[in-house]
Amino acid sequence: MWTPSDAKDKVEEARDKVGGVIERGVEEAGALFDRLRVPLDPAGLEATLRGLPERLRGLMDEGRYSKVRVRFRGKQLLPDLPLSAVLAGEVLAGLALPLGALLVNLGAGAFLDIELLHEGDELVALAQAKMTDGDAEEAEALLRAALRLRPTDEAAHFHLGVLLRIAGRKAEAITHLEQAAAAGGPHARRAADALGRLRGGAAG
Repeated sequence: MWTPSDAKDKVEEARDKVGGVIERGVEEAGALFDRLRVPLDPAGLEATLRGLPERLRGLMDEGRYSKVRVRFRGKQLLPDLPLSAVLAGEVLAGLALPLGALLVNLGAGAFLDIELLHEGDELVALAQAKMTDGDAEEAEALLRAALRLRPTDEAAHFHLGVLLRIAGRKAEAITHLEQAAAAGGPHARRAADALGRLRGGAAG
């Protein structure tokens, strides 16, 4: 027979599992810097798609983007596109015909998600691959490069903090983990846990 305490434990366990899946998904995909959600109207679909490059320019004030990701109903429609090709104007317009066919069946209320990926996201992803391969020196260089591009990059602060903790550079590790924990994003809880272990003197 379950007690209220058992139920609470199960809820916490489920939250931990879901949180882990979400964090892994973010790490694999790269953190998204900006997103544009575009309502799709079958009658004006081509005009909407042709107008997207100008709308994307309006999201670019904070700097260095490299790629664009296009999703429809949660699924990625195309490989990540070079930003320069999208801004040239014709790439997204080519989606009008296939999307139009889908909208006939789906009706109103469908959205297209346009996601801008930052250069820093690619550097963090490369750094994670280097960490997996055991190349800590190259991983650190990539993470620091990501932070030069975007000093508030939560993922870069988190992974650099972990790397420095493993290397025994405790003070530096704490600095970066504090930044990740304060950001409140997908890495915040893991950063806070790592900080607790560091400050408590636990190994690893």
